[in-house]
Amino acid sequence: MRIAVTDIGRTFGRQTRAYAEYRVFSSLARFSEVVREANVALTPLSREGDAVRCLVTIIREDGDRLRVSARGRHAYDAINRAAQRIGDAARRHTEVAASVR
Repeated sequence: MRIAVTDIGRTFGRQTRAYAEYRVFSSLARFSEVVREANVALTPLSREGDAVRCLVTIIREDGDRLRVSARGRHAYDAINRAAQRIGDAARRHTEVAASVR
């Protein structure tokens, strides 16, 4: 499984980029046989209360795509929420048993 993190290092720093890679990989590790690629993007928001949006898109081996988006007070909050959501979405849309955790 390949994880691509776009524009995070430039805007948020290398540590945030590494954290995003780690969190998304952790959420998808048990699906490594069915997930070919994951793309992660962080976008700062101008509205108060929702400072950052994290978008995660996965491409499965069969070519299907799943996409989730999460907003957070800061980058790590948005990453954590998106990582949780993409793990849940992958579980719902794959044949990987829940007991494999």
